[in-house]
Amino acid sequence: MGYMADGGKGKDTDDEYPLVGETMGMWRLSRGLGKGGMGEVYAAEYDYAHLLTVKLAGAQRDLVRREIESLPREQQARIATSYLGTNVPPDAQFAIKVCNARVGTSGHRRFLQEAEVAQKLGDHPYIVTVHAVNTGTDDSGIGHRLELDGGRHRNTAYMVMDLATRDYRHDRLSVPQAVHIVRCIANALDHAHAKGVVHRDLKPENILGTVEHPLLTDFGIAKDSDHSEGLTRTGQIIGTLDYMSPEQATDAKRVDHRSDIYSLGVVLYEMSTQGQLPYAHKQDRESCLSAIRSERVEPKWPREHAPDFPVGLERIVLKAMAHRMEDRYQSMAEFVADLDRFTRGEWISFWSRVRVKGWIRFCLRAYPKAVWASVAVLLVALGILAWFYVPQLFDDQRTKWLADIARVERSLGDIEARKSRQLGREDRRIFDELRRDLGFQRGDRYADLQRRVESLGRGLLQSGRLEAWFGSAPPWPRPLPFEQAKAELQAAARVENPAWYAQGGDGLLMHDWQTLTLGPYGVGGCYVLCRVELPRDAADRFRLEVREADDPRHVSAWTIDQAGVLQLGLREDLRPVQVVRREASRNPRASTRLQVALHVTPTAIRAWVGTQETRHAMPGLRDGAPALVQLDLPKGAILIGLGVWPEGPRP
Repeated sequence: MGYMADGGKGKDTDDEYPLVGETMGMWRLSRGLGKGGMGEVYAAEYDYAHLLTVKLAGAQRDLVRREIESLPREQQARIATSYLGTNVPPDAQFAIKVCNARVGTSGHRRFLQEAEVAQKLGDHPYIVTVHAVNTGTDDSGIGHRLELDGGRHRNTAYMVMDLATRDYRHDRLSVPQAVHIVRCIANALDHAHAKGVVHRDLKPENILGTVEHPLLTDFGIAKDSDHSEGLTRTGQIIGTLDYMSPEQATDAKRVDHRSDIYSLGVVLYEMSTQGQLPYAHKQDRESCLSAIRSERVEPKWPREHAPDFPVGLERIVLKAMAHRMEDRYQSMAEFVADLDRFTRGEWISFWSRVRVKGWIRFCLRAYPKAVWASVAVLLVALGILAWFYVPQLFDDQRTKWLADIARVERSLGDIEARKSRQLGREDRRIFDELRRDLGFQRGDRYADLQRRVESLGRGLLQSGRLEAWFGSAPPWPRPLPFEQAKAELQAAARVENPAWYAQGGDGLLMHDWQTLTLGPYGVGGCYVLCRVELPRDAADRFRLEVREADDPRHVSAWTIDQAGVLQLGLREDLRPVQVVRREASRNPRASTRLQVALHVTPTAIRAWVGTQETRHAMPGLRDGAPALVQLDLPKGAILIGLGVWPEGPRP
């Protein structure tokens, strides 16, 4: 109930307010303001004549009273202030709520509880102040019986409060004004909740004052956690329907402070949409009550009333009005914090404030065509994806290839991280099979796998290397143990049954003719280093050659002729081989130990015998062409070390 100077609920006459003109305590009731279930509310002012004559009797009292009433009110106030020793200004206005229930009834007890709650809350800047309470009984508990009036109103229960006015219409507020009012009332309710008081009847009519300084009033059906037993029956519904929380609309005894959060959310909804309500589209009380109780019935969102409604504020309203208490703000302080964020222009997140189901229902109501068009587009897209990818899910061959590609990719990662030098024998076999099998596939079905295998091939060309060294100190750090170096050579050459024996840990002795084909390595460049000991009767069968892997147009090779002369031969674009370097003749009756190297690039060829270098300005490989290395070893040769790199040895 509002205690408003304009008469509250409107056009009631003084005939409907029988106590107008009566004196209660030190106040005279001047006019009626409103009526409620538990009583009437009157505007009141100080009765100076009564204050100054209360201790007089008979004709003397009547004479003095007439003299005082003949004086201007300002003069009466000065006399009363001087006589009583306390300030009683002439312009002070009050609202007095008079209980119309008989003493001892539930209505009287509820009125006393409201008075106790009002005094319990004390002075708060956003709560209407209660100055005095007359219980109507001789009991001392919440207050005392005011002794200034010994007449017929001695046993009437009433409360004396500030006369609060309201100078705004709650359905004509701007959004910032509505947010400010609700924020102030939320602070008042946070104070009440801290005292164990739940209001239970929040609505715009119970928010008085000004936009700048609103005041909360009417704790008539408030729930006090200390003294609420017996006043609310299980299953009873009390409050104003449009602002009831779902639990309050089911059983008022179940409510806690989160019910006030819901109701204040509805007040914010109404004030910021200029008078709209979330369930106003329900035509009758039962339909509205059923909608509030049901979790499946979605209230209208503020944007359905005001398309330009701020999205952030809408999310705050919806969280405050969540159907389940657990989904709302858990305290008024949280509510106020979000309102402050909105006021500062900060982002109010969707998550944890709006349920996804509620958002979907809103979209279906507000934008049905757009939603169904989006669903149709999504279904078409899913159909297209299913057309391309569902067969892949049931493609066992694809599954196997994917597993093989993943295995080789892991091995390539180890090579690029310098944890290994080249693919192992099994990984090399798998990679060769992938290139062969996917190379036969046509169409787009396995195009993605083919691209991954091509990428693997480029990565192996750029990163793979061979470092097999058996004899004395190698020209690179961290040599591999003998057995591991031998295994790497065998894997690189792809030979199952090699024609060699271990030569005392210093090298590999060829017990038969052996050709090793290594690679491909590099992209347009390759470096190879070989140290070998050749038998005196078969040295001319030695050959170390570097050529293009796909098209042998360019060849660079070290060979030994029958006279034991080491020579370097080069061929360019299928022209005849040109010998460009010869070493001095070797003794054909003694074994030959030599160390040779080749570095071929698209612009030059560099060759070494031992540490002596020769450089030739002619292309060794075409730009981008991978290199293949071939090493021919005669029977009786001892391979001491062999290394191949895409660009040159690196630490």
